[in-house]
Amino acid sequence: MATLQKLRNKGPLLVIFVGLALFAFIASDAWRALEPNSREISAGYIDGEKVSAIEFQEFQNNFINATKTLRMMNEALPEAQRAASFTDEELNALKEQAWQTYTQLQIAAVQAEKLGIAITDEEIEEALNSNSSMFMNSFNRQFRSSGIAFDAVSWKEISEAYKNGLEIGRIDPYTAEMHACWEYLANNIKLELLNSKQATLLAKAALPNPALASKNFELNNNTFSIEVAAYPYNEIADSLAIASEKEINAFYEDNKDFVFELPFDTRDIEYISVNIAPSVNDRAKAQAEMQEYTDSLKNGYTEYDRLLRMAGCDYTYNDLLWTKDALSEDVQIRIDNAALNEVVGPYTNASDNSFNVFKYLRKEEVADSMMIRLILIESQDKDILAATTDSLMNALNSKANFKETAKNYGHVDSLWFRSQNFYSLGIITTAKLQEEIYNAPVGKYATAELSPNAKMIYQLIAKKGKADVYNIAYIKKEIETSNETYDNIYNKLSEYIATYNNAEQFRSEAFKNGYIVRQQNDVNASTANIGNIANTSSLINWILSDERAEGEFSAITECGNNDNFIVAVVTGINPKGYVPLKKVSQAIASRLAIDKKAEMITKELAGKDFAAICGNNKVKTCTIDMVEYKKATHVPVVNSDEPVISAVVANMNVNEISAPIKGNNGVYVVKVTAKSPKNGDFNAETENKYITSNGGMFNYDNVAAQLYQMALEKIYPVENKLHTMQMAQ
Repeated sequence: MATLQKLRNKGPLLVIFVGLALFAFIASDAWRALEPNSREISAGYIDGEKVSAIEFQEFQNNFINATKTLRMMNEALPEAQRAASFTDEELNALKEQAWQTYTQLQIAAVQAEKLGIAITDEEIEEALNSNSSMFMNSFNRQFRSSGIAFDAVSWKEISEAYKNGLEIGRIDPYTAEMHACWEYLANNIKLELLNSKQATLLAKAALPNPALASKNFELNNNTFSIEVAAYPYNEIADSLAIASEKEINAFYEDNKDFVFELPFDTRDIEYISVNIAPSVNDRAKAQAEMQEYTDSLKNGYTEYDRLLRMAGCDYTYNDLLWTKDALSEDVQIRIDNAALNEVVGPYTNASDNSFNVFKYLRKEEVADSMMIRLILIESQDKDILAATTDSLMNALNSKANFKETAKNYGHVDSLWFRSQNFYSLGIITTAKLQEEIYNAPVGKYATAELSPNAKMIYQLIAKKGKADVYNIAYIKKEIETSNETYDNIYNKLSEYIATYNNAEQFRSEAFKNGYIVRQQNDVNASTANIGNIANTSSLINWILSDERAEGEFSAITECGNNDNFIVAVVTGINPKGYVPLKKVSQAIASRLAIDKKAEMITKELAGKDFAAICGNNKVKTCTIDMVEYKKATHVPVVNSDEPVISAVVANMNVNEISAPIKGNNGVYVVKVTAKSPKNGDFNAETENKYITSNGGMFNYDNVAAQLYQMALEKIYPVENKLHTMQMAQ
């Protein structure tokens, strides 16, 4: 691929980088993670090479379409969620995932070629059919209840159907959708396998060490009881451990390449968000209107569908019966205390800012769950429809095999469903049909008319349990913000910006004008939203524009679910390179203060016996049993997990007292009071496998995989410009 030709020259550099990183990890008891790579651009760059916008857009579209199709198929999700369109935040997250998957696939493929690694179709099939893929394990858990098969057989069937469709120039929508889903699965599996193979290759480059295996067994083969003298850092006044400017600068210079690298541009902003809420007058108007509908219900008005349309409801009335959990939550908590034909309401629902009222019309007891099989017959010719239905019924009543009889028609065989998801069948549209199915005798075939051109043959195979089902006439009226209220909120904010049009005034004058100024630093192409407010992508795009200048104000943007105004001012522009010292100096000072306190405490405790240390009024003591090398020691008197204590104790003998140990929350001196062997049997092969795979005090394979990914990010830097392309569109 032309996009990545330049990457093929980087293979040796990558191996050197990973080798050095692994050596640094093994040689030290701590290592600093490199800054994670950002996701960026719709057409972006991989190691300075342009990514084709058209090529990526096609990948992204398939990725999003596949995700949508899979969500619609996932019966573990509520029906409303399955059918809902993606929100702005969900779309942004999917674009982020698509970009990450796309760029990682390109880089992993190039590097795999350098290392002589390939992923075959057979390996993808194995991952589909086995537990070897973490991605597929997670994916299949979501679809366990759906009855949909995601395995190698289905993959081959769809692939063959798609190939045949291409050859004849006609691909049916179902095949196209399912092929996109399989491409999505195959890409994720391929990426996982490529990364796993490459990381494993690097991890296995470390030769097992017999001495290390023996030592690891020895350390793991004991448990200890200890007495702990803990000197918490907070016993030292902060004023005694202040880092100088020189020390802060030195720490920054020594660590900036590993800790403070900024691989992409970011922006700092301050912003005001204002809720577009209905006024008192708006609420009064909505309540008066709802009272009119309530009075109509109480006075015997029965044209419920017409009444719902007059109220502007987004749904229509039907006379189907619904389980309680299919009803709105505000109805669920009220219906059991209501009488038949009672009108309940109007009442407010704070969760969706609405007035509500319902009339309780009907209640029945039905089976909680049923197993059904059915055949759908369709024809524009009524005579053919009737004849076909009669023919199939005669065959089934004569004990014909159901699957063989139904094979040429749309059908469902042996499907369990509960009353709560009765409607997910998608064919129950009338109360008459619903009642027929609820009351159908088990084991007998029956027919039902779905439409003038469609009939259904069905058989209830079994019924279980009991469930209450209800019918109500339900009106929900959102308390809307009037145009007058909307304009007042907008005009007030607009006037504020015009009056206080620099960052300092914008901040200082806010409170007295009824606003709160909030801050959000390091906005970048991976930022999902501003202030956890929905649908702020257009504002993010504005913030990240290359033309943006410090001190510049955005226009007032309507966001959230059209219930928020937000305006922002750019307070900082941070070009890629290093995080400015001024932004991290406080964090460095805090880190250095801990080091200073640890040094002061260590000097205070040095040379003293254990009893004298325990007698120090700033020291807290406790006894801890079952201390093991492979587990962090929890010190209850400071409520802290301290892995370093476990490592030190594992090398001590009974009655031995440690030197002061610097930990996370304090300095510790420990005394071993008991040492109990586990009496395990040494096996060099088992220990080496434990060291390299399960890690002892660290997971070697995971570390290798993490270092490998860090190396890829360093050797093949990725820049995402999705936001600029979206603005251009």
